[in-house]
Amino acid sequence: MIKKFMSKALLSIFMDKKARTTLDKARAEKKQPYASLEMKRAEALPETKPSGALSQSEPDPLSEMDYDKITALIRDSLDAAEHEIINNKKKALDKKSKSTANPSRQDLINKALAIHKSQSHIFDDLPKDQRQKLKLIAFQAFGEQLKNS
Repeated sequence: MIKKFMSKALLSIFMDKKARTTLDKARAEKKQPYASLEMKRAEALPETKPSGALSQSEPDPLSEMDYDKITALIRDSLDAAEHEIINNKKKALDKKSKSTANPSRQDLINKALAIHKSQSHIFDDLPKDQRQKLKLIAFQAFGEQLKNS
């Protein structure tokens, strides 16, 4: 009790009233952390109905349906969702196929890659100084084209 009195007296000297109330609230939260969290949530969030909730005056449409109608409704919903997914995949594939190269161009690219792969061993077999000379000649020949593009 004396400790509490001394603490309040010293705090009143060094802290203003607003800071003391904030400190008191923080101390109270330490003692009851869960209660204060629930109070903060209640203060922060206004009371609203969940978006899917029905008001008291509106009857639940599922309560009027029997089991067969409900299962048919669920199947129809699942079929519609599956149909939508398939259509979205088809649209994505159509966009992808339009953006790819035409077949003749793709064949040329594949042939060029095959030739490069088969001929690259020639360059690798050269001594180091000859490889450097060839690279220098290539950069001199194609360097201006690379700078312009």
